Amino acid sequence: MNRRRLLDISWALVALALALVAAAPPAHAQSLVPAPPSAPLANQAPIVNAGADQVITLPSTANLTGAATDDGQPNPPGVLTTTWSQVSGPGTVSFSNASALNSTATFSASGAYVLRLTVSDGALAASDDVAITINPAPVQSGIEDKIDPALHDLMQANPQALLPVIVEMQHPVVPFVSAPDVDRALAALDLLRQYGTPVAALSLIDAAAGFANGAGINAISLVPTVARIHHDATVGTQRSADPPVVAPPDQLSEVYPLVVNANHVWQQGTTGGGVTVAVLDSGVAADADLVQPANRILASVNCADVRTASDPGGHGTHIAGIIAGNGTRSGGQIVGIAPQANIVDVRVLGSIGSGRISSVIRGIEWVIAHRTVYNIRVINLSFGARANLSYRADPMAAAVEIAWRRGLVVVAASGNGGPVGGTVLTPGIDPYAITVGATDDRGTLGRGDDMLAWFSAWGSADSNAKPDLVAPGRRIVSIRVPGSALDTLFPERVVVAQNGSTYFRLTGTSMATAVASGAAALLLARRPDLTPDQVKALLVGTTQPYGQQSGQVLPDPTAGGSGLLDAYAAMTAALRTASTSISVSGLLGGGLLTGTLQTWAPLACANRGLRPADGFARTLFPVLYGSPLYWKDPTLGGINWQTLTWDSVAWDSVAWDNFAWDSVVWDSVAWDSIAWDSVAWDSVAWDSVAWDSIAWDSFTLD
Repeated sequence: MNRRRLLDISWALVALALALVAAAPPAHAQSLVPAPPSAPLANQAPIVNAGADQVITLPSTANLTGAATDDGQPNPPGVLTTTWSQVSGPGTVSFSNASALNSTATFSASGAYVLRLTVSDGALAASDDVAITINPAPVQSGIEDKIDPALHDLMQANPQALLPVIVEMQHPVVPFVSAPDVDRALAALDLLRQYGTPVAALSLIDAAAGFANGAGINAISLVPTVARIHHDATVGTQRSADPPVVAPPDQLSEVYPLVVNANHVWQQGTTGGGVTVAVLDSGVAADADLVQPANRILASVNCADVRTASDPGGHGTHIAGIIAGNGTRSGGQIVGIAPQANIVDVRVLGSIGSGRISSVIRGIEWVIAHRTVYNIRVINLSFGARANLSYRADPMAAAVEIAWRRGLVVVAASGNGGPVGGTVLTPGIDPYAITVGATDDRGTLGRGDDMLAWFSAWGSADSNAKPDLVAPGRRIVSIRVPGSALDTLFPERVVVAQNGSTYFRLTGTSMATAVASGAAALLLARRPDLTPDQVKALLVGTTQPYGQQSGQVLPDPTAGGSGLLDAYAAMTAALRTASTSISVSGLLGGGLLTGTLQTWAPLACANRGLRPADGFARTLFPVLYGSPLYWKDPTLGGINWQTLTWDSVAWDSVAWDNFAWDSVVWDSVAWDSIAWDSVAWDSVAWDSVAWDSIAWDSFTLD
């Protein structure tokens, strides 16, 4: 391109620019012309983010951290609202603040959940979902968790040995069949049949007893429906230390009813008539003090080895005499605490003086089933087993608590392991039972010289103040069974009454326990309306001081319980609550019925605020299912317990700790729906039990 042509193009462009400038209006003219109106901006939905997916484990809570942004529309802007909600999941979800972006969520059951965060600007809404997986709380699934430590040690020591065990099952699940506890017990029996040797179903605690070696026990522990495998430990009398001071030959205690003021109760006309005490022991012989002028041994059942005599050991009859002997053979010299009470003989100790936890549970089960037929109101347990576990995991404690809730006062020995602390035996460790320690009354009526017996056990692993009270327990004179094991082993303990009849003396908390059982029978004879909690409150709350002149210093302030039993003071307290009788003439049937109606003021109750044993909770699950749920702490562990139902709560130790057991109206429980004793008695192979490790000849007490 030449130079001239370039000049021509340049001049053309200049001319065009001048033309455009000339065509434009002045600047001041532009400001006077309004701009055309612009279209309104469209409202956009909020942008929502519900956060990242999570995996947590019960009973933890999920931290929800949502986020939301908005364009400020509509104009004027609406209020931006947020809402958390549950889309899906196997249980219920509760939110600490469902209207906040940052909240916490609590889940009632494990599984996969979807939660939704919804945000609205008042016109449009948007949502986003977050997936949260809830793992179940850790359960006792390993061998170490399910097998009692004492049993585990025995397995390690001899893996091939057949060991006595109790297999306890998890609680029944809905839908319940007609007898869920029996079915659980039979399932446990089947496991023992498969992996060991079955002995007996223990429907009372959803369990069964039998034998298995180490491999069999391990196999049973892996079954998900098994809750725990216990050592079916030996129960019986316990060896004690030798007495620090040998008693003089003439120190005998036939005055123990007077020491506890039972004679003053007799003077009021109350001697225990009509009340039955179940003596779980070595048997009860038909001694004249129990069967004359009328037979007061109402029934006998055997849950021990083959019975060769009514009481081959002699221990149970001695106990029965302390409770209810009427002194027929001694001409009234040697009399028990409640001399007109009835006795039911439930034999759970073998001929050499030992039984097993399973035989005791079976005996308690029988008593519960027959309590109405014989008006059984008291169970006497003058024996025990070493407490290796908390009462919460103890099967015998669970059985005791079920009996207690069925209206039976359970009186148990603290044991003879003193003066060292932490030696109370099971079932005496159970907080519900009345646990009795022993005093030495020196054979005198005065209480000032009495002492806490050196052998009286006290203290438990759960720090429960045990025993609850003490009663005379040294050199106690009661019925003798000629030719029995004890009679043969200790001929020097035969005592001759003034009329020449022979009795027997024994020492131990076993004897003290029988004294307390007799006092309970007296109370119930006069006031049959009393509950076990009221009986315990009366006996424990009205004790008398002792030992003021003895110079003894207790090993611990709790070693002697609340004090020395005072049957008369307990009765006086019970009767003091009677209100004035009112006439019922004209009130009923238009005057067809006449007479008086005596009402009673409320009595104090013991055992408030206690947490029952695990076996108790598992067994009663079908009975309590569907009743109102009341919790001690509505936010325990970050869980909103108020939102839980029977179908969503994890019914385990955490729930048992938090459940308000005192809220249960036990009188309204459908007890008749439970069939604990439906397993045929003749199917129980008690003769296969190895009754070992404790014999009467280890009974060193004087």
